[in-house]
Formats: sequence, structure tokens, C-alpha cells
Amino acid sequence: MIQSGLAEEFWRLARFFAVGAIATIIHIGVAMIVVAAAGANPTVGAMIGFVAAFMVSYFGHFRFSFAASGRYRDYLLKFAVSSLASFLLSTAAVWVATAILGIDYKPALIALAIIVPICNYLVNRFWVFLQPRGFSSRSLEIITPE
Repeated sequence: MIQSGLAEEFWRLARFFAVGAIATIIHIGVAMIVVAAAGANPTVGAMIGFVAAFMVSYFGHFRFSFAASGRYRDYLLKFAVSSLASFLLSTAAVWVATAILGIDYKPALIALAIIVPICNYLVNRFWVFLQPRGFSSRSLEIITPE
């Protein structure tokens, strides 16, 4: 029983990181397209890329990573709060590391690339997409057209 729980958690974690990787690619890709094709300011491009990645991330985690039961909007506010908190904390951490502690930005960013996804997984797993007692996550199933 413990092994099946560990295996389930491993695959949930793998799905979480896959969705995160796709969202990251979307974020960067959309930002680059907006800057290159529309001539937008890079900050604006990054913001538009973030919004696109946010949507991919939310729906991917809701449907695929955590297979949450309920409606999309049931989890959206908590996901938005956790995403904003993650953004603010990671930005503050880089500022503290570089401006106050005098650490080069590269190691600070590498540390964040490891720490932030782990923290995001834990927050999403145990707060955002936490299933009420007595409910379990839906099994992933492939639906074929008839």
C-alpha cells in the first residue's frame, strides 16, 4: 500500500514538472514572439508571456497534474494567490541575494530554479488542489470518441 502511494506521488510530481516545463516554454516563447513580432517592450512581452503560461499551468495542473475534482473556478483564486506569492517571493529573494548579500545573480537564479518548483508543488499539492476529505483525485483516463 505504501509503495503504491509513493508511486502515485512520484507520477503526480512527474506530471507537475512536465506541465511546469511546458508553461515555461510557453512563457518564454510568447514573450519572444510579442517582442519580435509586435515590437513590444520586453517587460510587456514577459507579462503577456506570464499570463499565457499562467493559464497553461493552471489548466494543466487542474486537469493533469492533480486531476482535481470540481469546477475550474473552484481552485482558480488559490492558484492565483500562490502564483503571485511565488513571483513576489522569488523576486524578493533575488534582490536580497544580490543587493544585500552581494551574491552573484547566477547562483541565486539557479537556487531559485530548484527551490521555487519544489515549494510550488507543495503549495499546489497541499493547499490549492487539496481534495476534501472523502474525495480522491480522479484517475487519469483516456476518453476515445465513439
